[in-house]
Amino acid sequence: MSERLNGASIRILMVEDSALDAELITLQLRRAGIAFTADRTWSEQGMRDALATDAFDVILADHVLPGFSGDAALVLACELAPEVPFIFVSGTLTEELAVEALKRGARDYVVKARLQRLPDAVLRAIKEAQERRHLQRVESDLRDSQQRLHMYAMARDIGELKQAQAQLTASNESLERQVSERTSALHRSESRLQALFESSFQHQILLTLDGRIIDTNSAALDAILAGKDDVRDAIYCESAWFADTDGVPAIVSGAVHDAAAGTASRHELDLRLPTGKRSFEFSFRPLFDHQGSVTAVVAEAVETTARRQAEEALRQSQKIEAVGQLTGGIAHDFNNILTVIAGNVEYAKLLTDRLGDAAGGPARALDNALKGVMRAANVTQRLLAFSRRQPLRNMPVDLNAQVRDMEDMLHRSLGELVQLEMVHHPDIWCVEVDPSQLEASVLNLAVNARDAMPDGGRLVIEVDNAHLDDDFTAQNPDVPPGRYAMLRVRDTGHGMSAETLTRVFEPFFTTKEVGRGTGLGLSMVYGFVKQSGGHVLMDSTPGSGTAITLLFPRSDAPLPQTGQAEQRGLGGYEMQDEATVLVAEDNDDVRAYTVDTLRQLGYRVLEAHDGPSAMRLLERTDVSVDLLFSDIVMPGMSGWELAKRALTQKPALRVLFTSGYPRDIDASGTVGRSIPILAKPFTRTDLAGAIKGSLQDALEQSLH
Repeated sequence: MSERLNGASIRILMVEDSALDAELITLQLRRAGIAFTADRTWSEQGMRDALATDAFDVILADHVLPGFSGDAALVLACELAPEVPFIFVSGTLTEELAVEALKRGARDYVVKARLQRLPDAVLRAIKEAQERRHLQRVESDLRDSQQRLHMYAMARDIGELKQAQAQLTASNESLERQVSERTSALHRSESRLQALFESSFQHQILLTLDGRIIDTNSAALDAILAGKDDVRDAIYCESAWFADTDGVPAIVSGAVHDAAAGTASRHELDLRLPTGKRSFEFSFRPLFDHQGSVTAVVAEAVETTARRQAEEALRQSQKIEAVGQLTGGIAHDFNNILTVIAGNVEYAKLLTDRLGDAAGGPARALDNALKGVMRAANVTQRLLAFSRRQPLRNMPVDLNAQVRDMEDMLHRSLGELVQLEMVHHPDIWCVEVDPSQLEASVLNLAVNARDAMPDGGRLVIEVDNAHLDDDFTAQNPDVPPGRYAMLRVRDTGHGMSAETLTRVFEPFFTTKEVGRGTGLGLSMVYGFVKQSGGHVLMDSTPGSGTAITLLFPRSDAPLPQTGQAEQRGLGGYEMQDEATVLVAEDNDDVRAYTVDTLRQLGYRVLEAHDGPSAMRLLERTDVSVDLLFSDIVMPGMSGWELAKRALTQKPALRVLFTSGYPRDIDASGTVGRSIPILAKPFTRTDLAGAIKGSLQDALEQSLH
């Protein structure tokens, strides 16, 4: 298109205060192959000086200038250089301003967001100016000729004049057509902006400077179940968005006032809306016109309810995880202490029993001491359940059958005032959990529900299938989406407050009076479900009861058949003669107690204070070991690793684990799943039975 100017370089006066925008304009013109030179100014005096000094082919002017304006620049151009085409290049022109500018003498306008139009607009404006100057010359020549006609009475062909007049008419029609096209384009743009405004998921409200509602989009109206006519011209801070939330109207009023003064602000607000309690991030900002004056206030809001729920769930999960790590470590040390106490109390009781009636008082004292040890062991077991470090024996479980088998026991536990109802799913999915821990969890929840209904009520235990989608897991980041089997325990008791709900899974937290619970029941349930790969949901309202839902991942294993009973042969097996047991235990007191007890039971015993020492004994050719009895948590080499190495060298070796805190049980692989664990604290009777059972399994396998 540059050939239209016969290769001549054009002169451009650029009235633009932004160096970046000037560079973008220059780059766009060069890309179009236009040869030009440009002078840039952004003040009235600078423009006057430039027009007085040089001749320009075109003027390109921004609409908003510091201390100056595009409108003033147009007036100045019409005054000092009326023949030079004037083009607005601006990002702030509205439809009305653009039309008015064209009427006052501007030849065109180009939005900065569409600078690709600029080269054509410049060339067209210069060409039209050249044509106008040519027409003016022709008209001028015609007037000389007319002056000579009365003198010479000559006739002259005015075809060229008619042609010039036709070109001028066509040029004017073209300009009118361009104005019409620009106006239509602005109307279409306004329609698109209105469509975007209405379809946005963001809440958007346009306000007057004194805070009254001009317009609002559908998303904002849906939140308060209202229409435009319900809120138009209402005071925004007193509207249904904020009226029911204490303290918020004052915050909104202040934010609107600041925005009207030119200062934007952001606020995180929790609102009570007709659609429920929801959280939002609000922004209030001023809306400026082309002269930099604030004409309105825009309020926008993004709902953050789901995000904040997810953040709160994550914080709660992290808090419980940290408490779990602490309680697990405490339980480990405590169980070692209890093991020594229980063993020695039981041994002392064995000695006093030989004295008969003469030791009645000491025997009763020892009985009470042993009961106390067992109660303390139960507390540590619940701590381990909460910290997800208890040894689980997971197997395929039919939740329908498991709950059905508990019905009689539940009736006895709940008493006559509580009505029990069970709801089963005919096609329940299989899950892999520890049946005994599942039974303990259901019983725990049922007893808690009974205590929440002192005057009686209704308890529903429901089994069903559930599919957790991405929306659910977005609010519960520690739960992957997928298929789960569900067990829900729902009561009609007094319920719990929101504050209580945030703490119910913490160990030792209880709402019961002193002496009616340790506060470990729900924490044990929580730990068991989490260790099984599941999730616990709670829903409770004061006065309306509580629903606790246990979700377990679906297993691909088939449902177990009912009526199967485990058959064990050789029930009368006695202790194997000359059996050798290797005890690997890092705690000196527990190791000494265990070794002494096994020797008193008639076993030959070897002892090691850690894993490497045990491996050295196993590798000796002059030593034969029938059973490795190893603690799981030992420094340097864990019991898992010790068993793995020992079985690699001696596949026929029997292994029995013991632990008060079996760390990394989920990462122990096949070793952890196949080897039995004797939980600490254990008594002499427990130890004798576990050792005998492990050796009995070895004999049973050798016979087969």
